[in-house]
Amino acid sequence: MTHNNKMTLVAFTVFTAATTQVWTSQAHAQAAAPVASAPAEVVNAAPTPAAHGASDDPNIDRGLLLPTAMTQPAGSVTYNNYELLLHGITYGITDRVQGSVTVLSPIVKDMPFLGFAAVKGRIVSTERFNLALQGSVGWGHAFNSSDFNGGDAYTAGLGAFASYCLREDCSSLLSASATYQAAFPGSFSDRTDMVIYGGSIVHGVGRHFKLLGEVASAAGRGGSTNDISNIDGVLVGYGVRFHTDALAADVGFLKPISGGTTDGDFIMGLPFASVSYRWQ
Repeated sequence: MTHNNKMTLVAFTVFTAATTQVWTSQAHAQAAAPVASAPAEVVNAAPTPAAHGASDDPNIDRGLLLPTAMTQPAGSVTYNNYELLLHGITYGITDRVQGSVTVLSPIVKDMPFLGFAAVKGRIVSTERFNLALQGSVGWGHAFNSSDFNGGDAYTAGLGAFASYCLREDCSSLLSASATYQAAFPGSFSDRTDMVIYGGSIVHGVGRHFKLLGEVASAAGRGGSTNDISNIDGVLVGYGVRFHTDALAADVGFLKPISGGTTDGDFIMGLPFASVSYRWQ
């Protein structure tokens, strides 16, 4: 397996909110018959803007590609599909912690197996601002290769994501993300390090319609060199999102831009589509 193929394989990578209710009662007695006290007034706490925004959009935990600091509601199960190739399941452990597993479909004979698992938790959650950390691990296996430990590769990563709600209901989000990813193609001494960073905006323009935009780039090092180098260019993504409370579909384009010029023959970029369905 060539070095480029190795790198391609490598690249395919609790906080529980407790609510305590206190009931108080007071007995009153009179000389005549006892008088029943009036029932206590019950006040139902309104959901936070972040929780409201999460319940309305099954894709709230990401932009087009880049993650946001938002998480899926507690007890929900969300199926994610990207380009009919990547399949994922996300479970809302609490309103602030979610776990996900994503695998690559083996659609051709020589395609490697790729699988990733991640846990994301919001460590800061206010009415407008959210900050989350995510840890992830991955495994890739090339079935027809004897290179790097029998065709195996492993990844481990840590990411930090920040999101600011541009509206009170969090239907519009401005997010920034940075993820460190270490890849071990067979030998743990032959490590590749990469930092993927970028920003995204999700802007609601209707009850079931949002505009998407993001810019991402990366820096890394690997092999025998210790120098960290930036990728010459950025990946620009843009599109739209149609969603209900249970179903969401993103349709857009991904456009590499290098040195001030666009790469490739696609004028608008490479088409991209994803769909999600959430059970609550």
